[in-house]
Amino acid sequence: MGLLQIEHQLMRHAQAERRRWQEIAALLMQVDKERLWEAQAPSFTAWLQGMARRADLQESVFWRCLKAGRIYLELSGRDSLDTAPAVSAESLELADKIRRHAPKAVGNDVLTRTLEGDLSRTELRQVWTTYKAAAGGTTDRGRLPNDPQDRAGALEAKRAQWESEKRKPENRAEVRRGELLAAFRSFEWLGTHDQARSETRVHGLTGRLAAVSVVRRDAAASAAVEVHGLWTCVSRPELADYEYAAPAGIDFMWLAFPDELSEHVSSRTPRLLGLLTMKRKDELCVLRLAQRRRVDAAARCDVLAWLLTRAYLWP
Repeated sequence: MGLLQIEHQLMRHAQAERRRWQEIAALLMQVDKERLWEAQAPSFTAWLQGMARRADLQESVFWRCLKAGRIYLELSGRDSLDTAPAVSAESLELADKIRRHAPKAVGNDVLTRTLEGDLSRTELRQVWTTYKAAAGGTTDRGRLPNDPQDRAGALEAKRAQWESEKRKPENRAEVRRGELLAAFRSFEWLGTHDQARSETRVHGLTGRLAAVSVVRRDAAASAAVEVHGLWTCVSRPELADYEYAAPAGIDFMWLAFPDELSEHVSSRTPRLLGLLTMKRKDELCVLRLAQRRRVDAAARCDVLAWLLTRAYLWP
């Protein structure tokens, strides 16, 4: 089966009402094993990111399915996912964590019962809570130890674990995206302003935004607020897929990206779009100022009403 056929099946399974990780994992593993991605992308990660955008899903959905497939093959000793049980991807991840940190007898029992479908996700989470301390140094309830020396050791273990997670290919893109988003929310790039607030829970707005911010430049002009929208980009294939279709009620639109993409971004983006590049960790620099967009009054009221709802009415 060729790459185009695999991509067609992958889109169909990913967008199905009842998504099965086994079907998605099998296709992803075939593309990775046979290196079929080489025809379309510089790396498997870049190809997977492109497929996630086409399916309008977070790439973490595909990575979780792929990870679950690999875990199942490792734990079961099988060669294929054809007979994979009806166990969730999250359950397999939890069973794998328990196996690596719990006593061998406990790990083997949890593994067997998980593959047989005898343990629910709730039960697996409860078991994982017991052995979580062995993975990151926290107590069984997630708190750090009270003893100063033990606490320092636990913090160091958590930092080391986080740095290790950041280096994994499946996490690299989202880590960089998180760094861009955190720097945007600091507003240090914005210049002089009185108040600013960001909202990153953007479900309900069109345009695949990463964040929406409300800015008041001058306290004396309390009614003069600006609405800023953010897109993020962490790879060249992602840049090529952007449509730059912002919601009608946004005054200024920005694109944040790592510095190595600067030369490609400047010539391939609309002139009204502001450009923010991350030259150093946790710091965005304005490469090009955003220009005010022509905004429909009714659409702007809709965006502000949505922001008000997110800020005050819902948790």
